[in-house]
Amino acid sequence: MFTTAARRFVQTNAAARFYSSTSAMGKKVAVLGAAGGIGQPLSLLLKLSPHITELSCYDIVGTPGVAADLSHIPTASTVTGSLPAPGSWPPSHDTGIEAALKGASVVVIPAGVPRKPGMTRDDLFNTNAGTFKSNECY
Repeated sequence: MFTTAARRFVQTNAAARFYSSTSAMGKKVAVLGAAGGIGQPLSLLLKLSPHITELSCYDIVGTPGVAADLSHIPTASTVTGSLPAPGSWPPSHDTGIEAALKGASVVVIPAGVPRKPGMTRDDLFNTNAGTFKSNECY
């Protein structure tokens, strides 16, 4: 794990402090839309990252199952799944988007309406922005 020079330094200088180059503090990442076609593989990749200590999944349906599946991956990060209504994994009294976003360093939103034929990117953005603004999705 340590280089030869680092081991020698520690062995010869017991009173000296040794600092690691790895981050001591991980990050919490919230994925809003984690049960969708993009959200599931994105959540899987985030779960595999050594820089993330907590992965919070949120969607309008199916999120506790996605979180339970991701929790079986043997990494150091923890996974939680929240729904807008009561029902989360692991079971807790906190539910909804507040629990998913609390303490998050990064929020990723892969959710939205897919682009239809003839739709411009501006049309797609306005449709998805209107959905989020009216709180239909979250």
